[in-house]
Amino acid sequence: MERTVIIRNHTASFGWYISQNFIIQSYNSALMLMPSTRFFITLWVCLATYQCYSQSDSLVHTPIYAVKPRYELTAGVGLTVVSFFGFRQLDRVANMDKEAVLALNPNDLNSFDRPIAFYNPANFAQAQKNSDLFLNLSIASPLLLMADKNIRKDWLDLLSMYMMTHAVDNALYFGAAYSIRRPRPLTYNTALSIEERTGDAKSNSFFSGHVSFSTTATFFLAKVYTDYHHIKGWKRIGIFSLAAIPPALVGYYRTEAGKHFKTDVLTGFAIGAISGILVPAWHKRLQQHKRISLQPMYAPAFGGVTAQWRF
Repeated sequence: MERTVIIRNHTASFGWYISQNFIIQSYNSALMLMPSTRFFITLWVCLATYQCYSQSDSLVHTPIYAVKPRYELTAGVGLTVVSFFGFRQLDRVANMDKEAVLALNPNDLNSFDRPIAFYNPANFAQAQKNSDLFLNLSIASPLLLMADKNIRKDWLDLLSMYMMTHAVDNALYFGAAYSIRRPRPLTYNTALSIEERTGDAKSNSFFSGHVSFSTTATFFLAKVYTDYHHIKGWKRIGIFSLAAIPPALVGYYRTEAGKHFKTDVLTGFAIGAISGILVPAWHKRLQQHKRISLQPMYAPAFGGVTAQWRF
């Protein structure tokens, strides 16, 4: 077995040319996803793989995050598939009948949220389309990280961590949405017919999943980018401020569509921000406390893994 020793920044690296079947196995497990999510993962993999195999010289790279793709990508994909069925079941749990809707009184709402109950239904359909548009753009936004050649080297780790970040956010969302019955604003709106105000998915207003999911994605993007480039201070605040714009638009249109109150939107934003920041932060902390780690190694004639011991 051929061995290579490279000393760089007080790091001893011992490279063995071994198979990377774990990458292929992890990616194959992702193919079980829904078409839209599968397309996102496939595009991420294609962009990153191009970078990996276009290296013209040997590369020893120390990732910022400690990630186990074999387990985390598989778990993230599995939990995403499970959440698809969870959303359908939640719609049934959140059913409201005619009697429950007629018993609602807008005066019982707090003054901050009450105006949402009287929004013009004529704007609901377009607002719903706009919120979905900005949600989809937000979820795809971490693809921008693949434009950075240094970040792109850790594509598998980031994909795995991104899936786990959404898995955590989904768990927090389901924990609230299944246990708290809060009628949506449109159920109070007498400008709608009783048929439009009753049925499935009418009492799961708290909190906004759309806003939470979009904030998770854009804050994940901001967190990873600022970590890789060691950005601090006002510049970091500026980047996170930009990352807040898409989910803010999602929240605005969710209220305009009569789907959520303002407190639902603000809570969803906070939960998404926590997920998008803390999951990468936890993986970063794990990496900082590691003394021995494995990283991919690529060169024109071979591909393998390096075992690194820091001293």
